[in-house]
Amino acid sequence: MIARLRGRLLEKEPSGLVVEAGGVGYAVAVPLSTLSRLDGDTVDLYIHTEVRADAILLFGFLSREERGLFRKLMAVQGVGPMTALAVLSGLSLDEFVSAVRSGDTRRLQGVPRVGKKTAERICLELKEKLDDMAAGDTPSQTGSESLPHDLADAVLALENLGYKPQAARQALLQVRQEAPDAPIPSLLRLALKQLSR
Repeated sequence: MIARLRGRLLEKEPSGLVVEAGGVGYAVAVPLSTLSRLDGDTVDLYIHTEVRADAILLFGFLSREERGLFRKLMAVQGVGPMTALAVLSGLSLDEFVSAVRSGDTRRLQGVPRVGKKTAERICLELKEKLDDMAAGDTPSQTGSESLPHDLADAVLALENLGYKPQAARQALLQVRQEAPDAPIPSLLRLALKQLSR
């Protein structure tokens, strides 16, 4: 299973991307929100791999939060990957979380592929599952993609240990200020000490 894809951006179309990694061009479907934020010749995407009898489909996102929301949407009865992609294209993370928490099915119905029953199911099934996504914490504010590349990887390492992305990010930025020339392993140790206080 492909979980992360970093490489050269060969093609960028509304229907998706072609990313070259290791001499192979991967077709990756992305929401419009991701497409509009791509900048430069290289990309680093969090991937959801969908395996079917006749195809292997890759869906790419700029943050773990967006990929997590995509997966939560697909767990809702009647929501497939293309509908989940349409939701993420039509609503920002904050707008979606706000709509689900307030039960605003009309807002969800404004997204193509989402009818009344689907909107009601999304609100019902996801309302309790979005506690870890605070409205106002958009990926651009809390995600690791806004950090220097070396610190972004360090944030992921701390997330894998169970720390919240925002807490990991703040701890790493603070220890980087205190020890600007320290290598990443040292920064991780310092950040762990700070997080365990």
